[in-house]
Amino acid sequence: MKKWQKIGGIIAFALIVIYELLIWINAYVDMKYIVEPNENDFLEECMYMRIDSLSFGMWLNFALAIFLFICLWQKGGKQ
Repeated sequence: MKKWQKIGGIIAFALIVIYELLIWINAYVDMKYIVEPNENDFLEECMYMRIDSLSFGMWLNFALAIFLFICLWQKGGKQ
């Protein structure tokens, strides 16, 4: 990989992390102000489980992308 590609990849991953953290925090804030005031325990529990499973998938996807980026980095882009 060329130097500018490495720098661009690192910047892109940093932006993705910031974006994913904001989405994750926003989901919990929505839960606090939209779902919890309804006082429906079943709905609240289901939403927390859904947010947790989606956040796990999101972080797993991000870890896989970083792993592939590191493999490409080490390969050096050679054929």
